[in-house]
Amino acid sequence: MKKKISLRVIRRISFYYEALLKLDLPKDEYISSKNLEEITGVSCNQVRQDFFYLGISIGKQKKGYQIKKLFSELKRILSVDKGAKVIVIGAGRLGRALSEYKLFKVRNIHVAALFDIKPELVGKVLEVKGEKIPIYHLDRLEAFLKGHKDIRIAMLAVPENAAQEVLDMLIKLGIKGIVNFAPRILKLPKSARNIQLVNDCIGDSLYKIVYQIYHKS
Repeated sequence: MKKKISLRVIRRISFYYEALLKLDLPKDEYISSKNLEEITGVSCNQVRQDFFYLGISIGKQKKGYQIKKLFSELKRILSVDKGAKVIVIGAGRLGRALSEYKLFKVRNIHVAALFDIKPELVGKVLEVKGEKIPIYHLDRLEAFLKGHKDIRIAMLAVPENAAQEVLDMLIKLGIKGIVNFAPRILKLPKSARNIQLVNDCIGDSLYKIVYQIYHKS
């Protein structure tokens, strides 16, 4: 039976993976759990516990974990090795910024297309590191997804008054994972099954920090 991994563990694993990406060390070098603690803030004991729990037993005493093997294991656990194609709904400044995010490529995430309803945006093409990403009218979304069955993830960067309606449409069209960047908390319909929704409202984390600074006891 495949082990079910909690989202907390997955979150920490993503920290370790991001740390390796940013360090960009030679593949034959080693990194210790203490090094990972210094970079991610996760205690070295927790790092070792996570790796033990996930069956990552590629460490060497006093040397740590070989970068190449650790990368491979983390990619497998996060399914980054499989890659992911995504679409962006909303081709305004935020939608274009998401599509042009330079680190998506090294994370094996590819934006296949953007969708919008504004005439001045529809028909344009973004060029990102040699790749061309078209902007289609939202009316073409259903036909596009029928022709691209491998796309199951969408990023939502639309005005808040349209966000819930667009979310409902994406679910009806078979999208299984949505990251919402609209400034509104969206809810899944009761009929939605096996759908992953993340409300990543911009500013939320900043507000928390501002509050904590001014209300620190």
